[in-house]
Amino acid sequence: MLSFLLTRRVGRNKEDGVYSRRGRRELLSVLFALSMVLVVASACSEKVALLEERAQAYWEARVKGKVEQAFTFEKPGSIEQPIYLKKLSTSPVIFTASEIRSVREKDDEAEVELQVQYLLPGLSRSVSSSMLDKWVKIKGQWYHLLPLAGDDGTSSEERG
Repeated sequence: MLSFLLTRRVGRNKEDGVYSRRGRRELLSVLFALSMVLVVASACSEKVALLEERAQAYWEARVKGKVEQAFTFEKPGSIEQPIYLKKLSTSPVIFTASEIRSVREKDDEAEVELQVQYLLPGLSRSVSSSMLDKWVKIKGQWYHLLPLAGDDGTSSEERG
């Protein structure tokens, strides 16, 4: 298509080989449309990738027991750091693995569906269950939302 626009001549112009203005306009329109499609496509995939990357990093920190690192992903002002650190550090639930199953994003809110494995006191092997993690975008950055408003930073599994 582009080669056709680049080499197309319309009738005889003042000089042989001079391209019509219409051909140039068509070429510019096609190039502009292609560039817009690429910009929109990259912006859409970047949003999901950034959210998915942050969710993955958050759960890696939780699985590795890096509570202070996990706190940096929490929504600012949602819980005081000392309370968060104490609750997660003393929780009887130990997450051993996590896997993101899906990401659903709508405006500045999102849900990340996970499959998690964790150890509970008194059990000889890990338990697996699915979870729905909520995230919110603030000033272009995604933050983890605690499971319930006013919650103490632990999941329902950790609360028992």
